[in-house]
Amino acid sequence: MKFSPKKIKELGNFLKNSYVPNNIPGFSVLVNQDSKEIYYSESGLIDVNRKRKINRDSIFRIYSMTKPITSISIMMLLEQGLININDDVEKFIPEWENLSVYQSGSFENLITEPPKRKMKVKDLLMHRSGLTYDFEETSFVQKIYLKEEIKIARSKEKLSADQYIKKLADIPLAFSPGEHFNYSISTDILGFIIERITGKSLEDYFKEKIFDPLGMKDTFFQIPENKISRLANCYIYDQTNDRYIVEDDFEKSSYIEKPSCYSGGGGLLSTIDDYMKFCELLQNKGTLNDVNIIGSRTASFMMSNHLEKDIDLYDIAKGKWGTNIGKGVGFSLGGSIVIDPIKNMSLRSKDEFSWGGAASTLFWVDPREKISVVFMTQMLGNPLSQNLREDLRTLVYQALI
Repeated sequence: MKFSPKKIKELGNFLKNSYVPNNIPGFSVLVNQDSKEIYYSESGLIDVNRKRKINRDSIFRIYSMTKPITSISIMMLLEQGLININDDVEKFIPEWENLSVYQSGSFENLITEPPKRKMKVKDLLMHRSGLTYDFEETSFVQKIYLKEEIKIARSKEKLSADQYIKKLADIPLAFSPGEHFNYSISTDILGFIIERITGKSLEDYFKEKIFDPLGMKDTFFQIPENKISRLANCYIYDQTNDRYIVEDDFEKSSYIEKPSCYSGGGGLLSTIDDYMKFCELLQNKGTLNDVNIIGSRTASFMMSNHLEKDIDLYDIAKGKWGTNIGKGVGFSLGGSIVIDPIKNMSLRSKDEFSWGGAASTLFWVDPREKISVVFMTQMLGNPLSQNLREDLRTLVYQALI
């Protein structure tokens, strides 16, 4: 199927009229099909007070859209024989040889037990490790993360990767590896493993192996001084007063400083065109413009559903993925996979590979229709984030004829 030029224009018009400026200050959206640009639209601001307009080269915090880049890096190491997804994590992090699992109790009296099995690299790739996030209110372990300041992406606590690993060795898992899906710092740990295997910083590894070969010149952990003027402000929604406020101002942004450790789970900045290059790499199964990053079989393996037969995220996930949005959705080695669009009650294609970022950003790669989409904005805690993402997909697919 191909896009109707008339119908696809409804995408930008709808988003502008429905979400800007009441819910988000601005957005940009890019749609490709068959590796060709079909549609681009931008509207609104990246800085409300200074009236800076959103542009094609605006730089955004992509947060968890960092994760698939880390996953593909693990696949590259797999191809070199340096890691196997069934390896025990303690092979690379011996400090975690004696992990425990939370059972009950409070800070003063934690009751734990040994895990039913060892944590595997695959568990980290699939968020089935037993780790959590400090904002995922799915276990008492989340409260321990808050108390111990386990917040790797842009943390105010300036800890190194090794220091985080040491602290986590003493914090129980929320469940035994493999038992559930729970969104977590698992991908950050994969980033630390990449650094240990390669002897390079995650920043240098990404740049050498992915960003430079693909021409992703505006994707980095720390923003260069000559590009700060292009950085969007990041906003956070104040639900008490039903308005949004500045969370990270571009002139004083934490991204101006070098991070104490590199977050493979949420640390990158990027532009809409740079991230589309990564999406097209995925769409073309590991090769872009004659530049091969991973083999086609490896790319297909990574972007396949790895959940057990007849299981979706709704069945096994803690948190929001255990609600209706997880119905008909599986999980790969780095992002969600649509396994049943009807059960998901959406126009999405079967086998769609996707993930989003905390600031309401989103991408998806649809191998059936050869469609790649990147959506950028900067709104944390957005109460309408899920509505926005559903509308975005609907407006893209209604334009197919």
